[in-house]
Amino acid sequence: MFSITLFRRRLLLAAAFVLAAALAIPMFTAPAPARAAASLPCDIYAAGGTPCEAAYSTTRALFASYNGPLYQIQRASDNSTLNISPQAAGGIVNSAPQVSFCSGTTCTITVLYDQTSNGNNMPISPGSSCSGCGSSLNGPGPGGSDIGANAMALPVTIGGQQAFGVLVNNIGTGYRNDAATKVPTGSQPEGEYMMTSSNLTSGVCCFDFGSAETNNSDDGNATMNAIYYGSACWVGGCPGSGPWVGGDLENGMYFSANGQNPANITSETGSFLSAWEKNNGTTNFSLKFGNGNTGGLTTAYSGALPNGYNPMKVQPSIELGTGGDNSPMGKGEFFEGAVTAGFPSDATENAVQASLVAAGYGNNTTTFKTSQSVVSFKAHANGDYVDAANSATSLIANATSIGAAETFDMFTNTDGTINLRAHSDNQWVTAESNGSAPLIANRGSAGPWETFYLIHNADSSVSLRAYNNQRIVTAGSSPLIANSTSIGAAQEFDLITTTSTEGPFGGTAAAVPGTVQAANYDTGGQGVAYNVTSVNGTGNSYRSDGVDLEACTDTGSPGCGDDLGWTGTGQWFKYTVNVARAGTYTVSLRLASPSGVTDGLHIANSSGTNLSGNINVPATGGWQTWTTVTATVTLPAGQQTLTLDEDNGGWNIHQLTFA
Repeated sequence: MFSITLFRRRLLLAAAFVLAAALAIPMFTAPAPARAAASLPCDIYAAGGTPCEAAYSTTRALFASYNGPLYQIQRASDNSTLNISPQAAGGIVNSAPQVSFCSGTTCTITVLYDQTSNGNNMPISPGSSCSGCGSSLNGPGPGGSDIGANAMALPVTIGGQQAFGVLVNNIGTGYRNDAATKVPTGSQPEGEYMMTSSNLTSGVCCFDFGSAETNNSDDGNATMNAIYYGSACWVGGCPGSGPWVGGDLENGMYFSANGQNPANITSETGSFLSAWEKNNGTTNFSLKFGNGNTGGLTTAYSGALPNGYNPMKVQPSIELGTGGDNSPMGKGEFFEGAVTAGFPSDATENAVQASLVAAGYGNNTTTFKTSQSVVSFKAHANGDYVDAANSATSLIANATSIGAAETFDMFTNTDGTINLRAHSDNQWVTAESNGSAPLIANRGSAGPWETFYLIHNADSSVSLRAYNNQRIVTAGSSPLIANSTSIGAAQEFDLITTTSTEGPFGGTAAAVPGTVQAANYDTGGQGVAYNVTSVNGTGNSYRSDGVDLEACTDTGSPGCGDDLGWTGTGQWFKYTVNVARAGTYTVSLRLASPSGVTDGLHIANSSGTNLSGNINVPATGGWQTWTTVTATVTLPAGQQTLTLDEDNGGWNIHQLTFA
């Protein structure tokens, strides 16, 4: 059983894939073939004495001599398949046949071909449908298998030409080979890299690439060795907002021996980011990251394995997209990656990084948004509203009017699934135990058990299907439970939605000149009043969303209340202010940062104009050690909206004083 406790304990895991037979490769006439590189990643690894034993890419060949298929796609209109290959040996992908093949229909990536001679091809993962998968998690596909990525959903360019990546966006997207050959096993040294992106990540388990268990189950500590990329801090207390490159070693995504990322590396981001992990099996594992377009590598950690992980017990399975036991909530992007035998040298990895930069990845501009709305549910079974009285009482349709207990925040994820957070106790609604227990709002975070599909019925009603057992939620005189295989009146609800609109916190715009508390960002919710990549805050007693709030202990500003933390690139918060007179104002920002951040933030107007210039945050030595930084802004008179843009994370703020 995958309880929320186990979900936290294993916010880690790795993905899955089964052995697929190689398919025939159709011949295509390629327009203007790209010239092959003289030395590609797997050539470099081989020259360094650590050869690739499994290598995958949807964008290019990873050996100068490789001219086989890169991946297979299947179109929905007639279920026919097509192999996509490089334009020439060692070259860039020829994507033109894919564009033509998928025109007017949808296509799915069904196989990622191994470019080594080992034939370690990765088809869609069998998930919990595999033999011996007693402690694995269901995928959304037939029999608990996973699903494939949309082949056209992640367009990019490489060397100026069109290509497509693997978008792990829909819950349960995963690939796996559970009978890989010649890959490192046990405590044999192993190296791994992948090209990914911070454009789409998650704070739950697990977007992984690398070695995993052959039975798609959690077989204990050290039974897998994969790259994890995301912001899931399973040990708690990680400095900054992430995401980070980590090692998923089973029952732990480790950013260091103790689990936490180094304090001076609060995030590792980029539209193209190279992620690296190597493990000698007994005494050392190392983590690195790099910009996929320029520069070299940064070592985030290199040192001892965590306690209980020496020696490693790695199994011969290769996976992408999920956790080792098929934990399905990870999100991310994949363009290329390889698993090597041996412990690659720094020089070898530096040379591979140079090859990645030289490849010319570009134009990764696809965006993903999570929306939030306030909703209530009216059951067709009895005409009453669904009530979540408290964290000890199961949800039941027994209320005749809407109040706080009948109101939920509904978060619609990038893949269309939803999570529900009750207003009564600010806890997430869970359908734990595969339908053997009623729904209840008592979870502190959202994972597979707390995820639902929102089904829109022909009569304009909606139904909820629990992700983990794929059963429909039933309402009536008894508590709601996910136990039905079909939809009738008992499984139908009217969805009552309150549209979130932006407005000043407390109903009155903050006065300028004056002090604006960072915790008093506008109302309206995610994507309207603020944008955060994950819900981290603990200040729910002050605000029901409490997205990034925590208790403030600034001795220089007594009574500071709550500060805004967990800052990260691309996040923002809006503040409605009323400016008494037009003019240039000095803004004093109360900030804290353990290590300091260059270009940490700026203040913008409603048109997006940077009013303050880029603001650097000095090192204060701690998250609650505060200092004052000043900037100037020129404002017109009257009510207006200012945006606090987080350009780079790693700092806290609790107030802005305009004078």
